[in-house]
Amino acid sequence: MAFRASNVIPSEAYTLVKRAAVQLKLSLQGFNAQLAAEGADYPFLLTIYLTLDRAENQFITLKDTPGLSTFAKEQESDLLYSVTAEFASMLSSITAAKNWMDSNVPTNVTIKSPAQWSEGTMILSTFTAGQTAGLRTALSAVISAIE
Repeated sequence: MAFRASNVIPSEAYTLVKRAAVQLKLSLQGFNAQLAAEGADYPFLLTIYLTLDRAENQFITLKDTPGLSTFAKEQESDLLYSVTAEFASMLSSITAAKNWMDSNVPTNVTIKSPAQWSEGTMILSTFTAGQTAGLRTALSAVISAIE
């Protein structure tokens, strides 16, 4: 009989993806609250985009872990659970949010005068809560894709 280590790879991957999904959900909930209350500037929008991008890359890497689908069904005690379908849903919503940003965040910006550059950003342009409503909707779709 051999040492049973074969399930450690899907186990670690499943734990990692669940933690990453929870962290993404919490981050996006915080981002949505701030967008609704204060609007956003470009550095904040960059933070949102990079958060989505990192999560997307991590999920793409983990989704093809050998044995993950079977392990997830066993862990959730649900033979009908399809981690593949859930990955597809999460990734689709992340891609949609990134696409919304690519299509809707203006790239023609107003630059601050050099005397104001020390204030954290060179860009003067900001967005109101109303202007970020579409982004909040896209982020809410990602949040909804994570239980």
